[in-house]
Parts: sequence; C-alpha cells; structure tokens
Amino acid sequence: MTQAAEKTFFPRTSSGLVKEFGTIDFLLMASAAIFSLVFAILQFPWYYGFNQGANLSVGLVIVWVPFGLLMLTYWAMGVIMPRSGNDYVWVGRIMHPSIGFAWSFLYMFAVFATAYCSAEYTLSSAMATSTLVFGFLYNSPSLVGAGTWLSTPFGSFLLSVLMTLFFAVLAIAGAKVVKRFLYVFWGVALGGIVTMWGLLASVTPATFAGKWDVVLSHYSTYNGILTLAGQQGWSIPAYGLAASIAALPFAALFPLGGNFVNVMAGEVKNARRALPIALLLSLVLAVAIWIVTSELAVNAVGQDWMNAIAYMWDNTPGAYSSVVPFAPTLTLWLSLIAYPNQLLVALIPTFFILGSLPGLFVYFWIPSRYFFAWSFDRIIPSKMAEVSKKYRTPHFAIAVVTVMAILVDALIAYTTWPTVETFGTFLWEVAFVIPAIATVIFPFRKKELLALAPGFMRKSIGGVPLLSIIGGLTAISFGYFGYLALVNPLITAPTFIAEATTLGIIVACFLIYYASLAYHKRGGVDMQMAFKEIPPV
Repeated sequence: MTQAAEKTFFPRTSSGLVKEFGTIDFLLMASAAIFSLVFAILQFPWYYGFNQGANLSVGLVIVWVPFGLLMLTYWAMGVIMPRSGNDYVWVGRIMHPSIGFAWSFLYMFAVFATAYCSAEYTLSSAMATSTLVFGFLYNSPSLVGAGTWLSTPFGSFLLSVLMTLFFAVLAIAGAKVVKRFLYVFWGVALGGIVTMWGLLASVTPATFAGKWDVVLSHYSTYNGILTLAGQQGWSIPAYGLAASIAALPFAALFPLGGNFVNVMAGEVKNARRALPIALLLSLVLAVAIWIVTSELAVNAVGQDWMNAIAYMWDNTPGAYSSVVPFAPTLTLWLSLIAYPNQLLVALIPTFFILGSLPGLFVYFWIPSRYFFAWSFDRIIPSKMAEVSKKYRTPHFAIAVVTVMAILVDALIAYTTWPTVETFGTFLWEVAFVIPAIATVIFPFRKKELLALAPGFMRKSIGGVPLLSIIGGLTAISFGYFGYLALVNPLITAPTFIAEATTLGIIVACFLIYYASLAYHKRGGVDMQMAFKEIPPV
C-alpha cells in the first residue's frame, strides 16, 4: 500500500535524469554564469557612466561578502536537497508550494530575460560594431554592409533566434555533448581573456589616444571626447571610497549568477563535494577576473577618459551618437589597440563571440530544469517532466524554453520591452531574499533534514542555528541591495509594463497552482502530499 500511495504523489519513482556531471563541469557552468566575455562588452561604460569617481574593484571586494553568504546558503540547501529545480524544491517545501512556484517562476523569468535574451542582443551589437569597424579599417564595403544589417532589429532578432535554436539542439543532445561544448568553448574564452589582458596591458592612455586619433579622428579625437563631455556637464570627479560605496548596488550586479547551477543539482555526482567547490571557487575566480579586467581597461584608456565617454553614453546619448556612431564597447577599444595587426583585429570578435557561448548556453539551458521540477510536482502538465530515453534530457521542457526565448527576443527587437529589463535586474537581486528566508526557517520546520547539512552549519550560536544566521544575513544583504536598486533610477526604471508583468506573473502562478490542485483532487490525487517529501532522484 505504501508503494501504491507513493505513486500518486509523483508521476514516477525516478526523475529519469542521470547524474552525468562532475565537479569540474559544475565549476565551469558556475564560472561561465558569473563571468562571460559577453558581459564585459558594455559593463564598464555602464558602471562608470553612472558612478563617477567610483572604483569597481573596491566595490567588488566589498560585495564579495554578501555573495559569499549567498553561496553558503545555496551550498547548504543544495546538498540537503540535491534535486532539479533545487531552490524551488526547498522554498516550496519549507514555506509553501504556491510561494515556491510563484517565486521560482518570477526569478527564473527575470534571470532568463536579462542574462540570456538581453545578452544575446549585447553580443549581436558587439558583432555588428566589430564587423563595421573591420570593414571601415580595411575598406571593405561588404563588411560594412553586413555590420549595418546586423545592427537592424531584424538582423539582431534573426541572429538571436539562430543562437537559441543551436542551444536547443545542444541541450536536447544530452550531457556528453554539453560537456564537450563547455570544455571546448571555455578554452576559447580563456584564450580570449588572455588576449584581452595582453592587449590592455600593452598600452597606456597616451598610446591608446594615439590609436584612437589615427583611426577615429574624423569622428572625434581622444581629447575631443573629453571636451565634448565637459560641454555636456561632465567634470573630473572626486575619486574615493565614498563614491565606490554609493555604487555598491551596481557592483553587486557583476557577481550575479553562479548560484544558478544549483538548479542542476539533481544531475551532479557527489553533490556534497561538487556544489561547495563550484559555488565558492567560481565566485572567487570570477570576481578576480572582473577586477583584473576592470583595472586593465581603466589603466589602458585612462580613468578620466573612461568616465567622460561613459558619462556621455549613459547620460547624453544624443550628444554621444552625434559624434561617435559606435557604442563604447570593450571590443571596439581592443580593436583599436590591435590595429593595424589584421589578424588580431579579426581574432577579437571571434574570441568574444565563441567565448561567450558557454555563459549564454548556461542561462538558456538551466531554466528547463525549473519546468521539469514544476511538472514533476504536477503543478504544470506532466509532459514537461518527460525525459528522452535516448538522450536523458527533458526535451519538452527544453522546447518550451526555446519558444519563450524567441518570444522575448521578438519583444526586445520590436517593442519597448528593453525598458522592462532594468526592472528584471532589480528582481534578480531582490529575489534571493525568499530562499534566504526559507533557509532561516528550515532548521525549525525540517529538523529531521538538518543532519544532512554540512557539519559546521549544524552548529548553533547562542541557541540560534548557524544556518539560520547565514540565511538571515543573506536576506538582509540582498534586501538592502534590492532597496538601493529600486530607489535608484539609474538602475531600476519602474514602468507600468514592468510592474504589470511582475504582478501578472505572480497572480498567474498562484492561480495555476490552485487550479492544478483542484484538478488533480478531482482525479483522486492529493497533489499537496508530494510537497511533504523531497522528489525522487
């Protein structure tokens, strides 16, 4: 009778997914989520344009502390409940299933739209700029035409769709193919990082100014940028710690993402070993890469010039585009530094395009495990939890993610949707408050599972479980970051569409949950019983 009862809780007694990923695989995934070359294309002008006088390296050192707490939280809950859709599983079983579903869907969608779909367009923009610059430098009308076409809405949309379809095929093909892909293209990314660092370290602001003036003086000289920025209201800022602290909400956006791999926890071998290494080491490595890249970039082009061009691009885009027709991308600067070496100029976009693929793929691929987990709990149709017998992948869930990506890509290309993206960034930061609160509650609601936590996290301080303290500090930290982001119009620009989309997702998720509950109850299945147990492996 027990076995028959268990079959009514879940569609089957095994998830059907196979543990084919190891510690190094997870480390590569987590690292790609935090640092991908695509995220470096416009991040520095964005940061310095809105934070005059700040130092990104200082900010990253400070925000490493709350992110370390976040990784400890995900480490603990990951090894206690190593399942697909990991944070959804623990939030739903500690707090309430409807809260777990609504929170995880909103979080998944915010991350997917901002880190995957928007990044596709950033990469498309870099490809367009690099193609245009290469065509301009070497007098190739065909390349200029190709770059111009890539910068059109249709060109960007088509490129994004093709990239999504490629990732869909890769995701369905299974773990062995995915691992080969990650290792090969992470190798390309490392080559790109070394080349980027070498080029940035090879110039001073004076030599960079000379390169700029040789190639782009018919638009504006290096010093002309400083003059024009001054005419637009910019002045050399006061550099110091105060500016860096004020910019912490911006700095906090750089280390986001590594914890996302926990959603794949049901498919990793020896989760107790793999998760802490992947989570903590990826954070250390990625923050170090961001710091080195930022310092080299600022030292290469000049602190004042970086602030000046970033200020115009962020705050007076009309004045900027009237002088320079290209976005101030890192790929543009690297191309100028590499000029006239034609091979290096061609290698830069190649490295950035191919080296960006692991990070983009991770953000495309992982959301399918949320759909799988929701389906396995019967909240959405069980078809989404179907696993291919040949490839051991949830092909229907991947197909839904593919359709979702194409729809969001279309919204970005042809509507005002990009104005919603800043709200998605705020949601991404503040979303961690919910799983952190669940971690606070966990030792009191699931005492029998506390023994599965890492040894030091089972201890108490003053009668309060250490795990609850870590969760509480994490909730406070990210609640504060979320507040700072929400009240800062430079980070978050709340619009009716953004707020309506957010509220609509939350309401729809609660309606779906309770409709599914009623539907299955009529069929004789008490869906809520599944949430009294951890899903089968």
